[in-house]
Amino acid sequence: PKLLNMLMVKGCIVTIDAMGTQVKIAERIVERGADYILAVKENQETLYKDVKDYFDACDVTLDYARTSGKGHGRVETRECRISNDIGWLDQEKRWKSLAGIAEITTRTESILTQ
Repeated sequence: PKLLNMLMVKGCIVTIDAMGTQVKIAERIVERGADYILAVKENQETLYKDVKDYFDACDVTLDYARTSGKGHGRVETRECRISNDIGWLDQEKRWKSLAGIAEITTRTESILTQ
């Protein structure tokens, strides 16, 4: 929170790992004129479960992207699904200016060299 007060973030998108996923931090980012992307893991247990359950059960077409890359002896595939349908989310009102949720999955496979 102190760092946010020192940075000029107006018009920016602030990304923070799961440790910074806190309601007060999201509020401060919006107050400073920025948008946010926050990682949700088990640190926000109820929110994490709700979002995970939504994507696990989701049967609608979502915005989707997939990338893969090879290097350092492995192949990494990343998939992202995004939904702006968040009216069902009980915690929606707690997170100022929440516009959507996303799920990112990563799969890493080792490349065997001979």
